Amino acid sequence: MQLRFTLTAAATLFALANPARAEVIQLIDNTQVSGKIVHYYDGTFSVETSDGQKVELPTAKIKNITFKLPPARAEFSTPEKTFQRYKDALTKSDINKLIDCYALMYQGVMSAELGRTSEEQRKKMQSEISGTKLEIKSSKITGSNATLKVQRSKGEEVETADVRMVLENGEWKLTP
Repeated sequence: MQLRFTLTAAATLFALANPARAEVIQLIDNTQVSGKIVHYYDGTFSVETSDGQKVELPTAKIKNITFKLPPARAEFSTPEKTFQRYKDALTKSDINKLIDCYALMYQGVMSAELGRTSEEQRKKMQSEISGTKLEIKSSKITGSNATLKVQRSKGEEVETADVRMVLENGEWKLTP
């Protein structure tokens, strides 16, 4: 029963996260099936193999599933590069690029929040951003966490704040 719950939870996380490209499914007899999980229903995984075949695998025959993640992207290789991508997305009002700069667990929330903004609100945000200078003053990496000291200046108004990041799958991502 616990295996079934674990497999169901893994399939759900796979469907939500969606960065996984292929899975290796080890069966109880230690044979392996490599492919993409495309569906789960009533205790059975539907897997599409690399040659396009669909295989039905009941959870009772599965020993474990290993998810393979895509390689890290260069534009997120350092906290500074991620922040530059974030600044560019802000300047161009590129919502998808902006959301992509956040850690996976925050992307859904950011998508929902930004999706609720009207065109008028987006134009107002755009006008507030124009003329604003964002400059990294320092950075500190501690393991899989990073903190950037960022100075925001617009006209005479100057403010410095910490921007926190986390390392996910080899990519530095923002946390609110």
